[in-house]
Amino acid sequence: MSKYALTTENIKMQYGVSTILKDVSIHIAQGDIYALVGKNGSGKTTLLRILTGLIKDFSGIVRKANGIESKIAAVINDPSLFLNMSAFDNLKVQSYLLGLHEDSKFAEVLKIVGLTDSKHKPVKNFSLGMTQRLKLAMALLQKPDILILDEPMNGLDPDGIADLRELLLCLQEYGMTILISSHILSELEQVATSFGILHEGRIVKEAAVHEVLQNGTSLEKLYMQYTREGKANA
Repeated sequence: MSKYALTTENIKMQYGVSTILKDVSIHIAQGDIYALVGKNGSGKTTLLRILTGLIKDFSGIVRKANGIESKIAAVINDPSLFLNMSAFDNLKVQSYLLGLHEDSKFAEVLKIVGLTDSKHKPVKNFSLGMTQRLKLAMALLQKPDILILDEPMNGLDPDGIADLRELLLCLQEYGMTILISSHILSELEQVATSFGILHEGRIVKEAAVHEVLQNGTSLEKLYMQYTREGKANA
């Protein structure tokens, strides 16, 4: 059985009288790329903010494999970028804010995200794909065990999406566990190892991607099946 890097049990969350999450339980194996899919308003971003500790007022349990020793980094709310500054200097500011003060990490994370040749280029001259990679580099400064990404493919052109896919697979090879939220289901089939469908505040299906494809269907078809027919969690 796979060792879980991150699990939740019966997460519930309310905003006023509105229930956003209802008994949400997810299971993310060590080294997984786990895709969280669901309609706008299904509670995806709220769940991600709970997992990163940005939301404290919820009920239920969040478990990490190594407890407090497991580091989680995220790109959920866009980090502030100083557009007139270089990628290198943006990393320096982020490192200071995180209390790291380790300039030696900058070259490493810039190499990982493919920005070594652009490290002294002003961010205002970056493409959207390059900007997204810089945001990832800022998250990687913490050397996280778990990386959480909320809609990282939004606005990217096909080349940018392909670059991001390669980067995620590279990070997985480093042993990182990744939780990614996205609407681009066909792309998730190429990069994710498992997924959970969040519908009306509940996880209605979890499965391995390869099992879906072996059964001759697609993540999109399964998603439509469970969100349109309202099937119970299986």
